[in-house]
Amino acid sequence: AAGPPPLRPPAPRCFTNMQHLFALLVLLHMQVCLLLKDCEWKVVLNDFDNLGGDQAVFFRQHPVTSVASVFQNLTDSAIDLNDKNSHYLGFPYYLKISLTCITQVIRSAHLTGLRPIVTVTFEAPVNTERQKPQELQIEMKGAPYRLQGPCASEEVCRMCWYTPMPMTKRSVVMEVLVKSNGLGLEVDDKRFVMNINGYVKETETGLQSSLGEKVNCGKGFVFDSRSRPIWSTFNQAPVLILGGFQDYKIILVSDSEFADFTAVEVGIDSCWIGSVNCPLDSFSSSIFDAIATESVLLLRQNQLVYYFTGNYSVLFLPVPGSGLWTRVLNNICVSRLNPVHFPHNDSEFVIALGGGVQEGEFFLGTIRDTAVTRHSHVCLLVVNGDFWMLYSIPRFIPKGKRFVMLLGLEEYTDSPLIPRGLSYNPFSTIFYIWGNVILQSYDLVNYIHLSDFPQRSPISYFILSYVGEFVFVTVSEEIWFSVEGSSVVVRLYPSEPWDMFFSLQLMRGSKDFSFNETFVSLFFNKEGLQQLVYIPDGHGEGKLIKRNFPLHYILSYRHLIIHQYHWLYLEDSQYIKFFHPCSFSVMRLEDLPAPQRFTRMEHYCTEPPEVMDRTGFHNNVSLAVYQGLIFQLLWLHADYSRPYADPVHDPTWRWWKNRKQYGEYFFYVASNGNSSGGVYVNMEGYTKIYDLQPNNQLPSKIYLDKNNVFSFSVFLSIRSKAQSSKRGESWERDNSLDFVWLTVVLAHPRFVVSDLHRHYLMGRGSVLYLVSTRAILTAWVCLFLAHSPHLQGYAMVPIFIGCPPGKRLAFDITRTLKYTTKQNKRYFDCIHKNPELPCFFFNDVFYPFFLIQDMVTGDSGPFMGSYMLRIIGGGPYSESRIRLYSPSEILDYNTPQILVTCSGRRDAVTILKASRQAGHPGPTLMASFPSCRWICEQNSPCYDVVPLDLTAPDYFFLVEVSNRAVDKSTYCDYDLEFVIHIHGLRLSPSRAIISMAVLTGIVFLYVLHQVLGPVIGAGFTRLIQRFEEALAVRTGELRLPTPPCQPSCPPGHG
Repeated sequence: AAGPPPLRPPAPRCFTNMQHLFALLVLLHMQVCLLLKDCEWKVVLNDFDNLGGDQAVFFRQHPVTSVASVFQNLTDSAIDLNDKNSHYLGFPYYLKISLTCITQVIRSAHLTGLRPIVTVTFEAPVNTERQKPQELQIEMKGAPYRLQGPCASEEVCRMCWYTPMPMTKRSVVMEVLVKSNGLGLEVDDKRFVMNINGYVKETETGLQSSLGEKVNCGKGFVFDSRSRPIWSTFNQAPVLILGGFQDYKIILVSDSEFADFTAVEVGIDSCWIGSVNCPLDSFSSSIFDAIATESVLLLRQNQLVYYFTGNYSVLFLPVPGSGLWTRVLNNICVSRLNPVHFPHNDSEFVIALGGGVQEGEFFLGTIRDTAVTRHSHVCLLVVNGDFWMLYSIPRFIPKGKRFVMLLGLEEYTDSPLIPRGLSYNPFSTIFYIWGNVILQSYDLVNYIHLSDFPQRSPISYFILSYVGEFVFVTVSEEIWFSVEGSSVVVRLYPSEPWDMFFSLQLMRGSKDFSFNETFVSLFFNKEGLQQLVYIPDGHGEGKLIKRNFPLHYILSYRHLIIHQYHWLYLEDSQYIKFFHPCSFSVMRLEDLPAPQRFTRMEHYCTEPPEVMDRTGFHNNVSLAVYQGLIFQLLWLHADYSRPYADPVHDPTWRWWKNRKQYGEYFFYVASNGNSSGGVYVNMEGYTKIYDLQPNNQLPSKIYLDKNNVFSFSVFLSIRSKAQSSKRGESWERDNSLDFVWLTVVLAHPRFVVSDLHRHYLMGRGSVLYLVSTRAILTAWVCLFLAHSPHLQGYAMVPIFIGCPPGKRLAFDITRTLKYTTKQNKRYFDCIHKNPELPCFFFNDVFYPFFLIQDMVTGDSGPFMGSYMLRIIGGGPYSESRIRLYSPSEILDYNTPQILVTCSGRRDAVTILKASRQAGHPGPTLMASFPSCRWICEQNSPCYDVVPLDLTAPDYFFLVEVSNRAVDKSTYCDYDLEFVIHIHGLRLSPSRAIISMAVLTGIVFLYVLHQVLGPVIGAGFTRLIQRFEEALAVRTGELRLPTPPCQPSCPPGHG
């Protein structure tokens, strides 16, 4: 019988060119990825009073007060303008969302239900002294808006969507993510950067750059030099700058990660200040080094360093923005200015390398609250202070392939080793020395030489992504790539995979690629590796574009080119099989916990108010209402960090508590189209979300408190026989679970523990790993796991160990009042009641309770740990008269039996010891569940307070509660200050005796007056009558009688 046909090689004429086969496979396999997308989201800023206008620059930072007048018309709605918590203002900008496709498609998408959902994420500031760090994002639904212009349709021709562009205090870096609501046209998510630009100013002629004069980039005069890095504080700089253009003191300024930019000729003097101590070989106008921080820009021209402070009022800086560039480090001959990519202790840093007689020294400059100061200078060759010799670099390049462990026993070539720079990833703790070689170290002691990088072209600059990848560019403009922890170094450009990808882009007619392009810069952002290139248009002009560097495409092409294919004959058919780089075919993450608990991201969800117009399109009034609602929501969020806890743990509770009961009535009015102001505000449309669901991906970072465990599962499957196209021993040899393993690499194994539990799922050809990670000491580390949506097989997750953001200690006034009233069997409130600040009676026992509130997950429960309570201030009569006590007064007043005495579960010795360990100036009061009595003995500030009227005096105590150094249940050091209003204070003994005597005398006289008053009054009346009668009698006795009148005749008459 005839056997199966023998295996034979393919005909040479079928596949004579491997590149043609590769191109065909790529076009068939990745055709979806290579198609030009017709519709993408497009987002620009519009001024508040210029809807539908040109793109605006984000520089205004003050709220718009005119929005408040719009809310005056919303009389019959959920808006309570009489509420003291109402702050209906507006933001200075709107987000205008549109699509890049034609108008008919946009209209069709709108009519089929498409609406953009915009999520704005705020980056925490560098300086967190004045505000606790937080992770915050707000989700807003787009409001459809009909643009003005000629239109043949009755309804709509040109349209877009609008949302407010919110701002928060102390945040100048914001990320905007636009996604579809899942209806109508399918549009991919897209990320935008909307940062505040504090380096522009408004003049009579329009907006101008504060940094210098804006210039027009003409015929390649700026882009004819080599590429250079973009230096900034990692994820903190709102504005990026790029210099290094030959013979021009021009920098490129961008507040959108170079999605667009402005070329500015900086306003500095082109000086050449050479001296014997600081010689200069040549003069150049170029800006050699340019560094961007959160609020300051720095640059170097020749040996001079200048800085410029941005105008950022939202950061509450102590000084205003600069008007001119200011020279700094005047006494230093600076040869190079280098960035420090991460802030520390609320400060940012730059490093200046000395030149001339100061060569070999570096100077550390500190930037804190926009003040640039020279911190210290240390000679690199001298070991002193906090600096020590880390490693003695070999003089020559070691011999070896792939990698060489530098143990002192290796062989060396005759080529000198020339270091040019250092790089360090604080998350993975991997340190690099690079130049014409790359030396890698995990512990700053032992080093590995990565031999895959040839020394023919030294490295020009080195770029870390801080998520596990890094690239570097050589002097000859080669681009190389590697993964941290790996010994493989791959050249990306120039390379055969790059040429293949570049050719495919030209075939599809992409405008982002050209034969005449000039490589300008390379940098990482949250979307991956980005490349800046300048493409001339052939008419004396050109454009600078930012494009995603095709890293993963090139690596995939490289794999297909390097690894040879195999021919298979199955059932008289001929197949091509490529080599599988992974030992598994399926990798899935399962059982991930709710992300907010570990990412600490606070999330708000909002929607625009509903309009009464039958078309559903919004107008300027309804959008202004939308602005006011978002402003009010963020104001409530910021104001929620008050010491007194609300009865309901939610920032929005205060907003609707007065109108919640009328919600059905407002809905009924709106359903009939009679809402006041033409808009209906749904109270359920402005909520805080506490239960976001995981998306089957590891978070970008996680926070772990004490006793917290982050656990999940990793599901790995091998290929089946059908997938492998193999049978028998060949399949069993290449597809075995013994080749599938998961490894956890910890950067700080002393501070974090990770457990792996492997389970075989034999019937499914799979293995399941249970991964759990917990902290054991206070530190922050990096977890290195195996998964990535792009390069499958690894992922890097930073773990921050300590107090997670979003947790706070609050005074539980509701429970305190209830429990105090129950225990004392009475409650005496003040005469003049204040719901925000209830009173406590002096003679009653005070039972304080405290809450631990999680602003992220919505959890709120009693604080069960230990804490210290002390009085740090106070004042009589009113809150305005509270003063802070001095350290000596705090020491004296918090001594037992002086101001207040508390009893709890901890003894006095433990209290005093813990207090001294915590660094407090004196003994404090501590208890797990204390009961306190107010004393106010002599020499205390509340002793002998003079009453202002006939009522007992009041006193306001400023109380501090802290668990620092006394609570071992958490890494959080809570520190709470709140006011307690005490009424009915006792008088001093002497004043009490005098007051009692006076009061007794008054009472005695009153009783005497009531009892003897009538008798005394009658007697006194009779006495007066008798006196009057006696006076009358006496007056009558003293009166003489008058004789009758008789005529008198003269003598002789008669």
